[in-house]
Amino acid sequence: MAMLNLRLHLENRRILAENERLRERAGALHRENLALRANLCKAAPPPAEAAPGC
Repeated sequence: MAMLNLRLHLENRRILAENERLRERAGALHRENLALRANLCKAAPPPAEAAPGC
């Protein structure tokens, strides 16, 4: 039983670490997306043809 608990504990820690890594990656992608949208809005044509969200 102790081995099973240890194995599950280690798997849980691995999953939590991966979750944190993915959360950081998602945040970085979100910030990149915001920056790209801001650049797109700056370079957008007149308002009638502007990109959505500008």
